[in-house]
Amino acid sequence: MTDPVQAPGLDILHKADAVLRALERHAALTVAELSEHVEEPVSSLYRILTSLTALGWVEPSPARGRYRLGIDVMSIGYAVEDRLSIRAHALPVLERLHLHTGLTVYLCVRRFTRSVCIERIEGRDVRSLATLIGSSTPLFAGAAPRVLLATLPDADRDQVIDGEFRLDPNDPPTPPAATIRADAETVRRQGYAVSDGDVTPGVAAIGAPVRDHRGDVIAAISVSGLRPALLDRDATELIATVVEGADEISASLGFAPALAGVSHG
Repeated sequence: MTDPVQAPGLDILHKADAVLRALERHAALTVAELSEHVEEPVSSLYRILTSLTALGWVEPSPARGRYRLGIDVMSIGYAVEDRLSIRAHALPVLERLHLHTGLTVYLCVRRFTRSVCIERIEGRDVRSLATLIGSSTPLFAGAAPRVLLATLPDADRDQVIDGEFRLDPNDPPTPPAATIRADAETVRRQGYAVSDGDVTPGVAAIGAPVRDHRGDVIAAISVSGLRPALLDRDATELIATVVEGADEISASLGFAPALAGVSHG
């Protein structure tokens, strides 16, 4: 009887899965680099990449000779993320934040070099067309996205900053890498991010990280509204409220700072 794990069809799927996972860890790779990561000959990888490109799961990078994950994989990732328990754990806290502040509240997760909004509760004062559920923002812009970038492991964060951001025509201009890196260090040190019009002029936001039971940042929450409501006054109390909300969600996911060895600032 044929071992199903060794069946030819499954074998090629395992190889394709290895390619996708390697591209998830690295922004863009050459075929030679992929060959080292997945331990497959270059000739075999060209055939796999041709098939994955035809499906829209992989696409050529603007940097000649490199490949990166395709936009269709991001869509699949969002559909899966939509079913995960993070939204169920976060929603009660998001609703309380909304009632307490009257601001628009977001829950976002990272997908490669972008932040994807998986939950949003509309604020009372302004309805922004930016960051709708399912939409994405580059990790260098906005409060929640910058939290997600800042809290990446050092090597992953540097790779994102030094690599190629997947951009949309409506995205803000990409700052210099040194500016993004300095901002990420500040956000990581203080444990929250403040956005001041870098996504939508006149709109500000405050974001904080959500951690799983291992202490890894798996999401970020933020509150957003017109700048005067957030920043034209002492924002200390609002920052504390957002951070406390993120911490509450983290605790519901099993995160214990003392056990995980993670500090907040």
